Amino acid sequence: MDTRAIPTPAALAPPEGYDRGRWETAVLGSGLHRNSRVVAFVLAHYADGDGRLPAGGIQHTGRLVHLAKITPKQARLSIAQLETTGFISRPDMATWEAKDVVRPVALVMPARGRRPVESHTDEPS
Repeated sequence: MDTRAIPTPAALAPPEGYDRGRWETAVLGSGLHRNSRVVAFVLAHYADGDGRLPAGGIQHTGRLVHLAKITPKQARLSIAQLETTGFISRPDMATWEAKDVVRPVALVMPARGRRPVESHTDEPS
């Protein structure tokens, strides 16, 4: 596995004024699953001062499994929940060219008034 970090594209830069404390407070006040919260705090711990994690960083499922003490499936679901609820941003998988390198992540504040989308297994899609 290649562990070299690739710089985050400028398009992924979080909005100016990113504040880790406010972001963590939003995570704590959210309805995120407990595994997603643990993953969120692991990401925040390793993110730079602007809330960015470079491509190939600790957001790799294998690293999150080790750091958060969760299963690979729980790590993937947690990252997906953080993205769908607006706590993280990543380049679109379809346009990400380095398929063998995990995409970079930017920690972002969810839009005000945006309700998290919860999936229910008993509802038709």
